[in-house]
Amino acid sequence: MAVFCHCTSCRVYGGGAGTVAAFPVEQLTYSKGQDNLIVYEQVPGKLRMSCKTCGSWVQNTLPPNNLQIIPLASLAVVSGPLLKPTMHIWVGDRGNMDLPTDGLPQHEGWPA
Repeated sequence: MAVFCHCTSCRVYGGGAGTVAAFPVEQLTYSKGQDNLIVYEQVPGKLRMSCKTCGSWVQNTLPPNNLQIIPLASLAVVSGPLLKPTMHIWVGDRGNMDLPTDGLPQHEGWPA
């Protein structure tokens, strides 16, 4: 799923809502570069991965649902249309940001 994420981490690291993709672990594979990642356990069970060369955020693995969270712009789509966000998540964690007004569904946390 492709989403606009308003969680604290996305706002702190990106300066606003993040445009990210969320995939179950088994649906994500790397074609190259996995050996060039720094893995940091941000909190127990939450892994944050960044590029060793430039420091850019590459992905997070989130417990308890074991989702892989990836910046949407970093995905290389092999075939088919580019992913576009279809909803807003963690709107309840948006801090003092305005509510989105684009008409997409809004969820206080993860969608049910």
